[in-house]
Amino acid sequence: MYVFFLQFKQRTTENYPELFESGNTEGTDYGAATNFGKKWGWYQSLYGLSKGDVRRFEYITKLNFHECFMFLAFEKEKNQLEAKLIKNR
Repeated sequence: MYVFFLQFKQRTTENYPELFESGNTEGTDYGAATNFGKKWGWYQSLYGLSKGDVRRFEYITKLNFHECFMFLAFEKEKNQLEAKLIKNR
């Protein structure tokens, strides 16, 4: 079972590199961002998926995780692109 979990984890991190790889951290405040991520972990993903509405957390946790990860990956890349465009103005 442990082998299955490791294979699953590897496939998931390969399918969603935007969420699980630490590359391309251009302009990142490592201290604050890292500490925030460590402190809140998966809660920040639930928060993002529910658009900050705690009443939607239960609904979000019942969704297919691929659907959730795809949305989060899209949202992250979109936000990075928008931040880069703003920075270059």
